[in-house]
Amino acid sequence: MPVIPIYRLGEIPEAKLEQLKKRSMMEISEISDKVIEIIDQVRRRGDEALREYTLRFDGAEIRELRVGEEEFERARSRLPSRVMRCLEHAARNIRRFHEAQKLSSSWFIEVDEGVILGQIITPIHSVGVYVPGGRGSFPSTALMAIIPAQVAGVEEIHVCTPPKPNGEVDDATLVAADMLNVRNVYKVGGAQAIAAMAFGTSTIPKVDKIVGPGGIWIAAAKKLVSIHSPVEIDFIAGPSENLILADDSADPVYVAADLLIEPEHGSDSAGVVVTTSMKLAEKVQREVERLIQELPDQPIPRRRFAVEALDKYGAIIVCRDMDEAVDFVNEYSVEHLEIIAENPFHILKKVKNAGSIYLGEYSPSSVGCYAAGVNHILPTGQGAKVHSSLSVDHFVKKTDFTFLDRRGLQSLRDAVTGLAEYEGFPQHGKAVEIRFRRT
Repeated sequence: MPVIPIYRLGEIPEAKLEQLKKRSMMEISEISDKVIEIIDQVRRRGDEALREYTLRFDGAEIRELRVGEEEFERARSRLPSRVMRCLEHAARNIRRFHEAQKLSSSWFIEVDEGVILGQIITPIHSVGVYVPGGRGSFPSTALMAIIPAQVAGVEEIHVCTPPKPNGEVDDATLVAADMLNVRNVYKVGGAQAIAAMAFGTSTIPKVDKIVGPGGIWIAAAKKLVSIHSPVEIDFIAGPSENLILADDSADPVYVAADLLIEPEHGSDSAGVVVTTSMKLAEKVQREVERLIQELPDQPIPRRRFAVEALDKYGAIIVCRDMDEAVDFVNEYSVEHLEIIAENPFHILKKVKNAGSIYLGEYSPSSVGCYAAGVNHILPTGQGAKVHSSLSVDHFVKKTDFTFLDRRGLQSLRDAVTGLAEYEGFPQHGKAVEIRFRRT
């Protein structure tokens, strides 16, 4: 049996189609009760619960939850210089891209004579960043979350990331934070980290907003704390997903290689190819079989992750034409979308739902994961239908302001008093009328 099946779009079994569309969101609902228990324990017992869960889930016995100065120094001394240069290059591009998103701090317009309206744009005060670590090292995520927050002007940035069994945090993640002058880093991962940032503990302060990706436990925790606490979240950035939209001009080797980018993250990830060519589909299927054998299974089981992910959430789907293919793409609403086709910019105009889009045969989604400059923290599980990639906008709030002189109040007088009377709020109208009676 092939690692990844081929279907014609109209012939996909209904259960399989539902599984493809829902992806890991199906698994998130299955663990909600366990996540609620973790959140409740952290809320009631604070640091004590964090230490217990860190020992249970990460195998690390942690006395000091906050990363100390000597740990930053040790990480800097051990990190290879090549990795440091890579982080610096990536940080440069990420900052340039996000600086371009920054809006003016205020604006105003005159909508009627004497009626001036506007907005002031101010940063959120404190933000909690989650950097995953259970299935590998993700210093790039630290850059992707911290840099737009800094560009927006956020004053307090706190980072939670899981420790290794020896109690240490990944060197590159610490160096990435240190590069950006962020020292509030805590050795806590999983749902317990999200709970700590949402409610606060003796060591980890409560924040106003939590951002960052993770697996199903992080996705479930973010969703639940946003309901049960005043903390805001960015969106559900859960297990990774990608979809490659290709026509018969695409190189099957490129398509197969890119298909495996996200499934190697974990068995709850997704990888799909949508094409107008059965010939390409068959070549991609054979190439995936070959490439997947080249993935390592030590020290992290990337091959097993990919095989399991494609078994659950993988497919090669053949459509009648590009219009039908794009319709499926918009309904699927993927985190990472690649368009490898003869005229990718023409197809781009028809795409409505995707977290981030990569165009052409030389734009694998991995460039966006690391160093192109676009953000890799993206909505998953069809979230791209209503959410955008993490950006400077996620770290600011917009407050309206109104100024009226006497002429402006006069111009609105009838509209305000008339609607106030209709809705049954006499004081609303009286507040306007009293100003004309006193002059």
